[in-house]
Amino acid sequence: MDNKQEFLELVSKYCDTDASEITEDMRFREDLGFNSLSFMTYLGDLEDTFDVELDEGSALQITTIGEALEYMETIVPEE
Repeated sequence: MDNKQEFLELVSKYCDTDASEITEDMRFREDLGFNSLSFMTYLGDLEDTFDVELDEGSALQITTIGEALEYMETIVPEE
């Protein structure tokens, strides 16, 4: 599984949307139903899954899946 697919699978664990239906223009809160607690828990799981440390300030500015994927590309090495 590539990083993008693994990322989308993780997102789908926190919402009622299948990973295959998640698009880059979807917003975490408005489209996928994340609240503050679920988003913070998700960020913790993201760090564990990809063995990275997120910059909290940068991570909290992310609103869409596409923005999150762009940020992940900067901190997660390609396999």
